[in-house]
Amino acid sequence: MSFESENTMPNIILCVFPHLEKILLLNSIDSTKNIITLNSKIMFNDDFYDSIESKFSKEIRSGGFSILSPNGVPEKIETILRDETIARIMDSVREELGYFKEISHELISIFFFSGQVLSFNKKELMSAISVIYKDKFSEELLEEMAETLFRLSLEEKSIIEKVKNNDLYDLITGQQGEFATIWDKDSIT
Repeated sequence: MSFESENTMPNIILCVFPHLEKILLLNSIDSTKNIITLNSKIMFNDDFYDSIESKFSKEIRSGGFSILSPNGVPEKIETILRDETIARIMDSVREELGYFKEISHELISIFFFSGQVLSFNKKELMSAISVIYKDKFSEELLEEMAETLFRLSLEEKSIIEKVKNNDLYDLITGQQGEFATIWDKDSIT
């Protein structure tokens, strides 16, 4: 598997593990803090949700789309969520690193660990990291980054598997929650 790219290589890679609720920051700007784990539960607190609600409320009242024909609502919500999430993550990064004023979004890459990515082995993760950071870090630090990514991806896979098993159990036992079955007479109208 080749990870070569013609794009500008990022200085910061945010590796998001959604089920772990962790974000691993791989950083080539600060030589003393190259690998930082951020806990999303701490970042995405009540203040974060209040900010999103406020921005969405302003957007609805702005007249930017018709309430009677709300075709653009999902895109606007996604944009607000994405912008606020990235802003909150970057605020946490600045706080953690202690010196950032502003960093260009072009120098940040966000990588979600889900789907096929979770099947990468250590060698594939090492290859991907090496393409990006080969000229910036020692082989030892690259291996540490790959090892951390691999460990977190295993934890993410484990949580996903537990969720799948719980969903399957709930489906089989009739406690399906968001699933509906043809034999559940309450789901037939």
